[in-house]
Amino acid sequence: MNQINVVCPHCGYNKDVDREKIPARVKSVTCPSCERSFFFDALKNTDSPQNAPPDQTEPRHLPFVFTGNAREYFGIWIVNTLLKIVTLGLYSPWAKVRKRQYFYGNTLLDDANFDYLANPLALLKGWLIGAALFIIYTLGSRYSPVAGIIFGLLVFLLIPWVIVRSRLFNNRNSAHRNIRFNFRPAYGESYKIHVGLPILSVFTLGLLTPYVYYRQKRFLMENSSFGRSSFGFDARAGDFYMVAFKTFGFVLLGVAVFGGGAALLSTVIPGIDPSSPVFAGALMPLVMAGYFCVYFFIFIYSYVRISNLTWNGTHLGGSRFLSTLRVRGMTWILFSNTLAAILSIGLLIPWASVRLARYRLENLALLAAGDLDHFRNAPVEETSAAGEEIGDIFGVDFGF
Repeated sequence: MNQINVVCPHCGYNKDVDREKIPARVKSVTCPSCERSFFFDALKNTDSPQNAPPDQTEPRHLPFVFTGNAREYFGIWIVNTLLKIVTLGLYSPWAKVRKRQYFYGNTLLDDANFDYLANPLALLKGWLIGAALFIIYTLGSRYSPVAGIIFGLLVFLLIPWVIVRSRLFNNRNSAHRNIRFNFRPAYGESYKIHVGLPILSVFTLGLLTPYVYYRQKRFLMENSSFGRSSFGFDARAGDFYMVAFKTFGFVLLGVAVFGGGAALLSTVIPGIDPSSPVFAGALMPLVMAGYFCVYFFIFIYSYVRISNLTWNGTHLGGSRFLSTLRVRGMTWILFSNTLAAILSIGLLIPWASVRLARYRLENLALLAAGDLDHFRNAPVEETSAAGEEIGDIFGVDFGF
């Protein structure tokens, strides 16, 4: 028997695949019909006794569950918003802790919730440092462009340190089943992949960019740990290049569609000069709407594909993660959330936040090898929140 019948558990699509064409390390498969990913074990599909897996224990499919609701979170959100306004932002650390405690506490894995354990006073110290740097940067840029450039360069060089310190603080203050997460402070590696490689990518006209993303995701995963167990990352750089090529293809398709549409419009309406101000004025709203739609779709497509790729390439001991986000579902969630927030003048932001969190977690699962009780706690040290708050104030985004 040289072929394996691979069946998608989500839509039932199946296909016979030559066994020799299946890579030995493959752990997840993306269905070409419904585009959802699922766990795949090639060894289970063999009739050869010598290829039988030594451990016949099935991995347990443990979905992440979100139990929060918009009504509860609205109460937290409105109090946080009003107190931040009244205190000119000084309440921000307490607001962050209350928000994260709510979302962590309502996220369940194997019937146990996560905990966020940060002390707001530690966050306040970091917030004051970040606010002082931001004020210096703003005033310096206003009165001296040279000072603004120098300070901007210093902030750029500070980013790798901020990423490590922020991840260190958040991991050490996150727990599940009373076991804390941790992060290895690899500052040298952080500077290499967050400063060195991006600068080198410029000289390759961007060809190195997918590899930079791959290294940054691998850095975050491989330096994280849960108790005494370290996370691993076995996604390949080639997978990130494939996402980049498809994204670039959509960009070219968008340019072709709108360029062709404009040319066709100038042809079917006789007497219209495509270079005239009247034509440009009439066409501009359509061009802007088209540009927004193309940008929105490309952003969501790359976000969904890279998120699935990152989580599906991550393992913890013998357990693996399974992310099944879909471009269509995420597009609808983000589009309707944005529309609702605008039309409600921001009052539906809590509803949108809960809805997005629920969708993301409903499409994430842990394929657990055995019981989760075998994870053991490890001692962690208290760490400063300066990196976390500086990153927030300067808008440094480095999430999974």
